[in-house]
Amino acid sequence: MVSWKGIYFILFLFAGSFFGSIFMLGPIIPLMFINLSWYRWISSRLVATWLTLPVALLEIMFGVKVVITGDAFVPGERSVIIMNHRTRVDWMFLWNCLMRYSYLRLEKICLKSSLKSVPG
Repeated sequence: MVSWKGIYFILFLFAGSFFGSIFMLGPIIPLMFINLSWYRWISSRLVATWLTLPVALLEIMFGVKVVITGDAFVPGERSVIIMNHRTRVDWMFLWNCLMRYSYLRLEKICLKSSLKSVPG
């Protein structure tokens, strides 16, 4: 049986990605040629705002409650979060966690070098 909430979630996620890239990031592309550092600063803020969409959809549409356990984030200190990424949904829960602490715009992702050769 197909879940209509799941279909709506995928449609909203796709539409948000498609229209977000056109209407949020598209207008600042000329800035890339004028001042690259400003472009990077503005685009990172826009993408951080944009990443709240899947988090909000999970909470509003499905009633997902994320419980954060472990050591707390200390404001002003850098933190390392290690994930095993069993599914793509892991990223959404990470964004949810980072959004709670207002760290979503500061997120940097590093991947293992060996993953460069994996297709997909």
